[in-house]
Amino acid sequence: MTQWDVLKSLDTAYLEQVQDLYSLDRLPMDLRQFLAEWIESQDWNLAKRDPQVARVTFQNLLEHLNNQYSRFSHDQAILEQHNIRKIKQDIQACYQESPTEFAKLILFFLEKERNIISAAKDAEQSLTEQTPHAILETPRHKEIEQRVMEVKQKVQAIDQDVKSLEEQQEIFDFRYKNYQAQVSSNQAVQHQLKNVLQSMLNTLDRSRKVYFSSHQEILARLKELLGRCETLVRFLEEELGEWCQRQQDACIGRSLDVSLSHLETWFTGTAEAFFQLRRILNDLVELPAKISYENDPLRTDPVILQARVNELITCLLKRAFVVEDQPNQLYQPCMSPPWPRPLVLRTSVRFSVSTRLLVKLQELNHSLKVTAAIDNNAMTTKGYRKFNIMGTLDKMLSMDNVLKKGMVAEFKHLTLKEQRAGVGGKGSKGINEVLVTEELHVMNFTVKFKYQDLELELEATTLPLVIISNVGQQSSAWASVIWFNLLATDTKNLAFFSNPPAATWARLANALSWQFSCATNRGLDSEQLSMLAEKLCGTNPKPRPESLVKWSRFSKESMPGLAFSFWTWFDGVLHLVKAHLENIWNDGYVMGFVCRATERSLLKRKRTGTFLLRFSESCKEGAVTFSWVDHQETDKPTVRSVQPYTKQDLANIPFVEILHSYQILADENIPENTLLYLYPDTPKDEAFSKYYLSNNRENIEEYRKYMKRRLIMISERPPDMMPPLQLNEGEDMEPTDIEIPEPPDFSVLSLMTGPDDPMMPVFKFENGDDLY
Repeated sequence: MTQWDVLKSLDTAYLEQVQDLYSLDRLPMDLRQFLAEWIESQDWNLAKRDPQVARVTFQNLLEHLNNQYSRFSHDQAILEQHNIRKIKQDIQACYQESPTEFAKLILFFLEKERNIISAAKDAEQSLTEQTPHAILETPRHKEIEQRVMEVKQKVQAIDQDVKSLEEQQEIFDFRYKNYQAQVSSNQAVQHQLKNVLQSMLNTLDRSRKVYFSSHQEILARLKELLGRCETLVRFLEEELGEWCQRQQDACIGRSLDVSLSHLETWFTGTAEAFFQLRRILNDLVELPAKISYENDPLRTDPVILQARVNELITCLLKRAFVVEDQPNQLYQPCMSPPWPRPLVLRTSVRFSVSTRLLVKLQELNHSLKVTAAIDNNAMTTKGYRKFNIMGTLDKMLSMDNVLKKGMVAEFKHLTLKEQRAGVGGKGSKGINEVLVTEELHVMNFTVKFKYQDLELELEATTLPLVIISNVGQQSSAWASVIWFNLLATDTKNLAFFSNPPAATWARLANALSWQFSCATNRGLDSEQLSMLAEKLCGTNPKPRPESLVKWSRFSKESMPGLAFSFWTWFDGVLHLVKAHLENIWNDGYVMGFVCRATERSLLKRKRTGTFLLRFSESCKEGAVTFSWVDHQETDKPTVRSVQPYTKQDLANIPFVEILHSYQILADENIPENTLLYLYPDTPKDEAFSKYYLSNNRENIEEYRKYMKRRLIMISERPPDMMPPLQLNEGEDMEPTDIEIPEPPDFSVLSLMTGPDDPMMPVFKFENGDDLY
C-alpha cells in the first residue's frame, strides 16, 4: 500500500490537510495521483544532492507522463489527456533547467504527507488509550475536579429542595382556587375549606421557615455555594493563566502539553452548574409572585443572589473564549525555516489560526459566530503600520473537528495586506523608532454569546504578532517573538520594544536550548550553553545564572570583532544543523558550541587522529569544521583545523562524506588519513558509517553507464601553516590562555575520472561493486 493510498484512507479532517497542502499550487495533485507508486520508489535525497541523478530522474518522470498520456488517449479520456499534457508542460517550464529543485520539492511534499499520516496515527492511538476517567496530573487538578463535582452535587440537591417548595405552593394554589369557587355556595363548606387552607398556609410557611431558619436553609446554602463557586472560578482562572504561559513557552520552542481537554471539562461542568443555579434562582424569584406574605425572604434575597450568579457566569464565559492555535504561517518550500515559528507572519502568505470556547454545550453547536479582525485597539503613533486581513473572517463555533472535539472555529488561508494610505509602509520605523521586526500587532476575535436568556459579547486576542514583508526579516522577527514571550508580563503591551527588559541568562539559556530541541531531537547541554554564555555575558566576571543580557546585545549589536549579532550567528548555526547535520547532531556527535581554545585543551592529551566537530565562530550564516590532534616526532601535540564548511559547501556533498574521505597530503604528497577517533575515543567509522553513501545501494544500477569517478577531500600541510602547540611537561593550558585565529582555507575537493590513480579511494560494497 503506497503512502498516497494511506493518505486517501484518512478521516475527513486529515484529507482537508492534504487538500490544503496541495493547494499551494507548487505540485499538481493529479501528478501525485497518476505516478504515486513511481514517485515513492525514487531516491529523491540522492537526486537532491547529485544534479546528474536529478536530471536522469526528471527525464524518467517525463517519460512516465508520456506513457500515462498514451493510456488516456487510448481510453478516449480527453479531460485526463489534457491534464497530463498541461502538467508536463508546466513542470518542464519550471524545472527543466533545475531538476534538483524539483527533487527538493518532491521531498518537501513527501515529508509533509508523512507528518499528516503520523498525526492521524497519534490521534487514533490517543483515542484508543483514552480511559473514561483520565488520570489527573497534579494534586491541584484533583482539587479542581473535586470542587466541580461538589458544586454540581450541591446545585442538584438545592434544585430538588426548590422543586419541593414549588410543589407545596402549587398544591396550596390549586386548593385555594377551589375554595374561591365554592365559597359563595355553601357557608359550611366555606368554613371547612377556610380551615384547610389556613392549615396548608401554616404548613407552607413552616416549610419555608425551615429552609430559611438554619444552616440547611436554601438561601444560606445558596450563599455558601456561591462562595465556593467564586473560589472555583478563581482556581479555573489561575489554571487558565498557567495554560496561557505554557502556550507562550510552547510557541517559542519548549516541548509542553498545551491540551485544553482538562480545562474544557472543568469549564463546561462549572458552566452547567451555574446555569442550573441561575434557573433555580429565577424560579425562587417567581414564587412570591404567586403567593407571598409579610417578611417573606424570597422577596429580596434571591434577587441579590441572581446578580452574583450572573457576575460569576459572565466572568467564566469571558475567560472561556481563547485562541487555541496561535497564528502560524503555512510553510512553503521557498521559505525557511522548515519547522514551526508561529507569530511571525509575512504579508501575502497564507496563515491559519483557531479559537475555542471551553464551555462545550450541545445546544450551542453551530449557533455562535466568531468574527476575526486585526488591531482593534491599534497604536496611533506615527509610523505604526496598519493591515487588512484577506479571507473568510466569519466562522461558526462547531464540534465538527474530529481531532479537537470541542467548540472550535478554525480560520484557514488568511493573508495580511498592508494598508498603503497615510504614513508608514514597508521599511518604516514604528513606535519610538522601533524597527519593523519589533513592531507588535494582535488579532482580535469576537463572538456574541446567546444561551437561555443570557447575552454577552466574548473576545479573545492572539499573542502579539510580528508582521514582515520579506524572508530576510524572518530571523530578526523570530528573535523578537522569543524575547517578548520570554519576558513580557503583559501580553497586550504592544509598546514592549520601546524599552525591552533584560533577560537573566538562566531564562535565556532555556530558550536557546528550546530552539534546537524544537528543530531537532536534541537540545543544548551545559557545556554548549557555557560557551554561549561567555559570548553574551563575557568572561570577566564569569557568567552566572542571574547575569543579565540586554535585548540589543542579543539581537542588534554586532559581536566583538565581527559584523553581525549573536542571534544572527546562532540562528545561522541552527539552520545549518537542521539542513545538513541533523542526524549526527541528534546522535550527539557534534560538539558544536565550543571555542577554539577549549577545543585545543580537550584534544591536546588525546591520541593522534582524535577529532571533534564544532561550529565556526566567525561565519555569519553558520558553518561547521573539524579539528584533530597530531603528534610529530617530538611527541608534542599539534591541533589542526580545516576551513569551516558552509551551507553552500554542504549542499554539494554531505558532511559525513567529507569526514569519510578526508585526507591530508603529507611529505612527498602521500595522502594520510587524519580523522581516526571522534572525541573522546569513538572510531570514526563506528560513529558515522551508517550515514555513508557507500552503504546505500538504492538506484545504483541506474548509473552503471557512466564513467567512474572518485571523490576525495584533501588538505595540504605547508610546514609553516600551523606551528605545533608546544606544551612543557606537566603544563595544563586553560582554554582562556590562548587565542588562535581561524586557519586559512586549505581544503581541496578533487574529482578524478581516471580509474588507475592509486591515490584516489573508491567506495566499495562488500560484494566488490564500485559506487560511482
